[in-house]
Amino acid sequence: MKVSSNVASKPLVDGWTILFFIMAAIGLYGMAHVFFYGQEPSYGVTRYVSWGLLIIGYSFLVGITTGLSLLVIMCHLFGLKHVQLMERKLILLALTALLGGFYVIFWDLGGPFKLQILRFVFNYFPPHIESAIWWMSTLYALELPIIIIEIYLIFTKNHKWLLPIAIISFLVGVSAYSNMGFVFAANISRPFWFGAYIPIFFILSALGLGAGFGLILCYFTKRLVPSLEEKLTTVSHVLERTLFFVVLAMMFFTGWRFGTALYTYQPEVSGAAIALLWGKLSFYFWFFQIFLGLIVPFFMLIKKPSSTNALIAAILVIIGVFFERYNTVIAGQLVPVNSVYYDKVFYVNYTPSLSEISLFISALGVAGLLYLIGDRILNKKFAQEVETEESSH
Repeated sequence: MKVSSNVASKPLVDGWTILFFIMAAIGLYGMAHVFFYGQEPSYGVTRYVSWGLLIIGYSFLVGITTGLSLLVIMCHLFGLKHVQLMERKLILLALTALLGGFYVIFWDLGGPFKLQILRFVFNYFPPHIESAIWWMSTLYALELPIIIIEIYLIFTKNHKWLLPIAIISFLVGVSAYSNMGFVFAANISRPFWFGAYIPIFFILSALGLGAGFGLILCYFTKRLVPSLEEKLTTVSHVLERTLFFVVLAMMFFTGWRFGTALYTYQPEVSGAAIALLWGKLSFYFWFFQIFLGLIVPFFMLIKKPSSTNALIAAILVIIGVFFERYNTVIAGQLVPVNSVYYDKVFYVNYTPSLSEISLFISALGVAGLLYLIGDRILNKKFAQEVETEESSH
């Protein structure tokens, strides 16, 4: 059977298409609630916990973009750029994840009822170069057209400009995502976030997200095009080792972070750590972030895993990174700043509302649906190229 027929044989509508469409449609509930009742009654955030699930979802999705941009550079550095189909899939997912991130932050800012486009324009005139959030939005606004140009160069096989643009995309992506970490790290009123830890951990977790999604794409691409299995197995081994060392580094960082937080006993810092270790967020921390996200993948990846085990480990690391982000953002807000004036630490509450949950699920569905649409176009284009190459021999 020809490679071209394997690639082009995927149906237009399959189970994944239906799943992502349903996920995207779930967001209609949150949109309707915001439209009829407004943002404040629709979201679970309060004056104490002002950054909730939608901000977390935004940082998670754009982290996927940054991680995949890292992988594209790795494809060039390790001489794996000949696997054209994988390179295209990686950068396509980077684009759709970024669009999903824009989608969820759009609703966090209040949706279209606040004239967001006009607000976006006012954000730049005059420029607020002293603002970390201004730099974050500016860098991500730059990254979108750069990734689109990168996709165009990949499809047109313009290798002369592809590597320079890929490097620029990588630099802008890393700058944007580390700057997002700086938005948290520079917030001295939230001591659990304050310091150099979060920007570094953001980039580390982005690499984990990139390697995780790269392994998922490798697994399904090998099933779609068995003739590429040998080349993709080489890519998979690199991603497996990358993911293993990311897990190892995250264990190291997490251990020292909590050791330092408990040792210093600053109320807002130690109080947030206690909320994670044996308080309100302990189940999310120990089960999802530590056990599923770090311990299980560590033992699955420590030796050369099978394709299925690598897939499971990748999915678990992705889940772990999401809950790490959730735990860090929420824990940093659970202890009010004025706790220093009380005899003991007290906590506030946050539970994501149904509107927030529906919009986050919808953002994942939108990103997935956009990827599938692009993937169908990509597969058709790749099949035509392979067929042309086969007929020339």
